[in-house]
Amino acid sequence: MSKFRLFGGGSAQKTLERCRGWAGAVNLAEDGVRALSDAGLRETITRLKQRHRDGEALDDLLPETFAIVREAAVRTLGERPYDEQVIGGAALHLGSVVEMKTGEGKTLTATLPGCLHALTGQGVHILTANDYLAARDAEWMGPVYRFLGLTCAFLPRDGSRAERRPIYGADVVYGAASGFAYDYLRDNLVIAHSDVIQRSLFSAIVDEADLVMVDEAGLLPEISRDSESTSDHARLATLAARLEPGVHYDVDKARRIVSPTERGMALIEDWLGAEVYSGDDVGLAHRVELALRAKELYAKDRDYVIVDGALRVIDASTQRVTDRFIGGGLDQALDAKEGLDVRPERRTLAVIDVHAYLGLYTRLAGMTGVVEGEIDAYRDFYDLGCVAVPPHRPVRRVDHDPVLYVNDDVMLRVMVRTVDEKRAAGRPSLIGTASAETTEQISQALLAKGIGHDVLTAKNHALEAEIIARAGRPGAVTVLTRMAGRGVDIRLTEPEGAGLFVLGIGPLPSRRLELHLRGRAGRGGDTGESAFFFSMDDPGVKVPKFVDRLNETSKDEDPMAGKVIARALKGVLNAISAAETQRSASVLRYSAVREEQRAAVYAKRDDVLSNGVSPDETNRLVEQVMWGYVLAARTGSEDVDKLGTAIRTLYPATLGRDTFAAGLSGGPSSKARTELADVVVRDALAASAARESDLGPDVAAELKRRIMLVAIDRSWQTQLQDLNDAHDGVSLRTMAGGDPFTEYRRAASRLVEKMWGQIAEDFVGYWFNVEVSVEPLDDTDA
Repeated sequence: MSKFRLFGGGSAQKTLERCRGWAGAVNLAEDGVRALSDAGLRETITRLKQRHRDGEALDDLLPETFAIVREAAVRTLGERPYDEQVIGGAALHLGSVVEMKTGEGKTLTATLPGCLHALTGQGVHILTANDYLAARDAEWMGPVYRFLGLTCAFLPRDGSRAERRPIYGADVVYGAASGFAYDYLRDNLVIAHSDVIQRSLFSAIVDEADLVMVDEAGLLPEISRDSESTSDHARLATLAARLEPGVHYDVDKARRIVSPTERGMALIEDWLGAEVYSGDDVGLAHRVELALRAKELYAKDRDYVIVDGALRVIDASTQRVTDRFIGGGLDQALDAKEGLDVRPERRTLAVIDVHAYLGLYTRLAGMTGVVEGEIDAYRDFYDLGCVAVPPHRPVRRVDHDPVLYVNDDVMLRVMVRTVDEKRAAGRPSLIGTASAETTEQISQALLAKGIGHDVLTAKNHALEAEIIARAGRPGAVTVLTRMAGRGVDIRLTEPEGAGLFVLGIGPLPSRRLELHLRGRAGRGGDTGESAFFFSMDDPGVKVPKFVDRLNETSKDEDPMAGKVIARALKGVLNAISAAETQRSASVLRYSAVREEQRAAVYAKRDDVLSNGVSPDETNRLVEQVMWGYVLAARTGSEDVDKLGTAIRTLYPATLGRDTFAAGLSGGPSSKARTELADVVVRDALAASAARESDLGPDVAAELKRRIMLVAIDRSWQTQLQDLNDAHDGVSLRTMAGGDPFTEYRRAASRLVEKMWGQIAEDFVGYWFNVEVSVEPLDDTDA
């Protein structure tokens, strides 16, 4: 029976068989490759590039390329990739999510498909969770690439466009996923192709795949700027503080919706002296909802911290403090809730979720320490199968079943005593929690007993590498929140000792995260031990009634343990994990509507950037806009003047009032109206031809290209805000029933139709009315 775990049935089996076959071929090529000189290895890579240009497939080049990379790793790093790493690298090449346990060498594994895909000359992006890991891996693996004549670079989060352009020219680029996504967005705001810095999105290999591809799939890298608008967030925060949940508003934490009741809405409108939904302030309902969401759904030190008088967001997956915005006005609502100076509201210029960005790559693969629990997500979100590669060395970690204690006090007492015993025996201990509050509670309990320890939370993540480096010392005690410190191995200073003891406190958001935490012990064949403590006081621990009866008969510090308890607690974890998966899927459903529109907008923008706006398209848009104006006009003397004024504002019309009056004598489908539309279109097309003749073909083409880009960008920015408002609006209106997603999709369809009409109207208006000044080139520019 295969020692590989398979996910996905027959397709996974076929993937595994191919990868094992390739591993055998790599081994057969190893002796010949080992005999080559350093220069010979580089020359072989050059020949492999040429063979690919001549039409040879990457699959056929894999055995020789992998053998060369393996030898390069030996000569530069002193490390020979194991057969398991070769198999993992082959699975990455085929587009799988590959499970390799902590300490099994995922970083080195990625160099194998990285070098293979670099043969195409299209560039390879290796994406990971943060800048620290990306910089570390680029520095660590860089010698392998450079030894073979390939270039390797690190893409930092910050830096000017001029500094980032040459980085993208490297064969292999390491960076945080969000950094690549931000540059993609910026590239779609330029007005000339020469300003684009990313090359084609060919190959992406995602490290820490479960974090980047699942937990952060809905994360929204966003480019925005301060808006000139002002708001009343402070007043609304004061109002929200006076309202009572269940009386004035209802809270649906699963769907993250807070909705005023009829009684609450009446009170809100009375206090504000304005109608929330039908008044003149169209954004008031949205801001009221933001104040309530800030109050009920966001907690200080859990979702955000205040640093030097400024609110900073905590990433829910990594528990790191970030510089990003929540967006949609929530940042301002939270400022007001905390009594801070409310920052200017921001206008979104461009946005894309991580899931959609990753979907732009021609080739996509991922690697992670645990795939269990997320197999369906990889398949449904990315159409990727999963393969688990066995460890090179057998796992020697002892995993204990979770145990349940009657309350928090008992659990903490047992936790402190257990950790103290491990410390006295010289064993390092790692305690993992689901929240910063629990971490603080555990830290206080340890301090009360005089047990020194390190704490890794969102508040001190800058010390992450240093803290993790100390965590493997004999007797060291480290407390971390969720998966803070992931990607950084805990190396034991005494590998032959009893190993790291990992203790999880309370349920983590998923079974996957539980396995990740357990996997911090026993890396690379080390000894280790893991356990989980639960408390009946934890609101997330909902156990069957028979467990409550056991609780009544148990002694103070006796744990409730055994297979029955283990199954019950596993059910708790599965329920939490299912709820989190459902939430992520819901977020992506809504995002998919926006992303479909974004893809169409960016495709149009790219076409304009490359090809401009042809005379035929110009005429079509002029005709479309003129017909729209004429058909939308009403009959009547006053409407005749309105239509004439609107047409003459749009372009230099030569038509008189009598022409408009005759055309508006009938309804929109009348013959008179159709004849008027034809007359207006002919007149406008003649004016457009005259405009093009006056400007000359080159100036006219460049003007149309630029004004179309401006029209697209402005309308898309408005559309993003409209979609956000539509999402909030349907959530509020359908709290009591109905399907908010269906309502949102209908609203989005209406909005996008309106957007394309506005783009056409803006283009035509700019085309006729923008003043053009062409300056001659200086002698120095010629």
